Amino acid sequence: MRRALAALGAALTATALLTTASCSAGHPPGPAGRVVAKDRDRECRTVTTGTGKNRTSRPDCHWEYELTTRNRAGEDTEFEVSADVYDDCRRGSSYPSCTRR
Repeated sequence: MRRALAALGAALTATALLTTASCSAGHPPGPAGRVVAKDRDRECRTVTTGTGKNRTSRPDCHWEYELTTRNRAGEDTEFEVSADVYDDCRRGSSYPSCTRR
């Protein structure tokens, strides 16, 4: 019984670590600065499945979120962020402080 619980705990811990790593690995943090612009675009591509008469095509769409920050030297940098960071950081806020609410 103890081994089963230990194995379950290890599996849950591994799953949590993989989930966290995959979310943060998708969007590396951008440079610190003041948020001067926000942009979101809907990206779509066509996915084809099946063969012969069973071949079907369907759109596969997702949103891409971008922030633009300006550092103290006045340089602007545009970078991709997650939807949560996009929602948390408003124009005029300080990045990355706006992500820690």
